[in-house]
Amino acid sequence: MAMAQRMERAGSPVTGYVVQRMAPRGVEMIAGVVHDKQFGPVIACGAGGVLVELMGDVGVRLTPLAREEAGELIRGLKTFPLLSGFRGQPPSDVSALEDALVRLSALADDLPEIAELDCNPIIVHEKGATIVDARIRVEAAEPPRPLGARG
Repeated sequence: MAMAQRMERAGSPVTGYVVQRMAPRGVEMIAGVVHDKQFGPVIACGAGGVLVELMGDVGVRLTPLAREEAGELIRGLKTFPLLSGFRGQPPSDVSALEDALVRLSALADDLPEIAELDCNPIIVHEKGATIVDARIRVEAAEPPRPLGARG
């Protein structure tokens, strides 16, 4: 039985399909943002896909994130050699990953309603990077705490 027929029987008629091309191979990374009540938006980057669970190789920085800080964050990862051409593989476009981190940082700073944002995986290619899957949780933004406030 065709998928459209199964959906029709389930009470959800198909009105169309969305088809996307496959992302080229590359190194899977993860990037995300969490809004911390004390520090504001915090950005993380590390080995993505299943490696994030296996290796736990994630670096964290406060936003806003400058490009140089994004580069330091990436190069400080234990798994950075995977991006730099490990075991004869071509080097990945680290600049594209830096760009993604800087843009995610700016997005989190501009939109305090973003409570969490996960991009996993970001596939970093020889040229460019592709965010394959993303999840965003939004909630009402709390007003910023007064400078020097405690507790």
